[in-house]
Amino acid sequence: MLVVKMLSLSKFIEEIRSWTTSNSTVEAFRTKAAYFTRNTAKLSFGKLFSFILGNNRSSAQVALNDFFRDSEDEPVAKQTLFEAREKISYEAFVALNNLIVDKFYNEGNAKTYKSYTLIGVDGSLFQAPQGALETFGGQKSAKSETVSAQARVLCFNDVMNRITIAAALKPVSNGERKIFLETLDILRKFEFPLLIFDRGFYSKELVEAMNKKDVFYLFRIKTNCQKNIDQANEPDQVITTNDGLKLRVINIILSTGEVEKLATNIFDNKFDVADFAEIYNKRWGVETSYLMVKERLAVENFTSAKENLILQDFYAAIATYNLMEIACMEQEVRRKESGADVGRQYQRNANRNIVAHEVRICLISVLLEENPAIIDRKMTRIQNTIYRFFKDIKPNRSNPRKTKFPHKKYHMNKKRN
Repeated sequence: MLVVKMLSLSKFIEEIRSWTTSNSTVEAFRTKAAYFTRNTAKLSFGKLFSFILGNNRSSAQVALNDFFRDSEDEPVAKQTLFEAREKISYEAFVALNNLIVDKFYNEGNAKTYKSYTLIGVDGSLFQAPQGALETFGGQKSAKSETVSAQARVLCFNDVMNRITIAAALKPVSNGERKIFLETLDILRKFEFPLLIFDRGFYSKELVEAMNKKDVFYLFRIKTNCQKNIDQANEPDQVITTNDGLKLRVINIILSTGEVEKLATNIFDNKFDVADFAEIYNKRWGVETSYLMVKERLAVENFTSAKENLILQDFYAAIATYNLMEIACMEQEVRRKESGADVGRQYQRNANRNIVAHEVRICLISVLLEENPAIIDRKMTRIQNTIYRFFKDIKPNRSNPRKTKFPHKKYHMNKKRN
């Protein structure tokens, strides 16, 4: 297993600054050729990018007032902000996340499991602004006849490095398998990608699609999924299904007595039952990434009901989440090298509430700064703050999953303007 080398949030910010100020970037992602042609505009392409990435989801005018606080310019009105944002395609934020992901893996410091990149795949329903009901569709809740606007999300998260490689937000009518097949091509950059799926994902169509692309997979199989798989009850055995698919089936007895049935196309003998149990257990990392994006970055508190702006908010949150995790990794390595946590009872990690706040400050106050001395001073302060506030990770803690009725976290899914 490789050890993560020292990453530098400063280098990622510098790369983003260079990318957002490039003429080729502006030309590629403005929605009309006439947009962003004046360098004197209060909301230039770069300023808008910085604002959207670092927005803490407070009311639009309050956020704008804060954004212009250290500027010689007077704050613009919120109407001006929303008009300006329509001039940028959401694809710019997809491209930005690709830039961050590519830089991370090009550093050659990513952790793997026996040379395999472990990628958790999972879907989720996101609340959408009610004004986007026609665009994204919705569902009725158990307690109401009102149709609540929702969108379906699918994320690919490298669970060992905590990096979201790709994500998609689609109308709720799209199934998770359909979105997965549309997004599968992004995995070609990895030599040995191993996708980890929870119950409900397994299908012949998915397996055949991944076999054709030489992608490895590990499914948890639900009861009564397929007769051949159900009848494979040995701890570790290879079967051929009625569909002609060759699978390795793993049966693991959990502490509750329940049997966890897994299916994979890894036939290498260097992987045993314990390996597959450990790999599947790491799938929880994709759930944690959803927690960060939903709770720490409040992504469902969308700032508009317009499709382009909703997608901007979503992909900006994914990019910000990845920068958060890179900032955490940098300070984890720094603390390890300094011996700051030697002798402590528990392993420690960064406080994500602090990290989310500090990275947003970085994206607002550092990304647009041009003075190298000021950049260094601000970055040092941000990095030192993240370094200081680490907390204990107490092992073997668990909470039973409680089924809740859907509810709205945010009134109309956006704060009042």
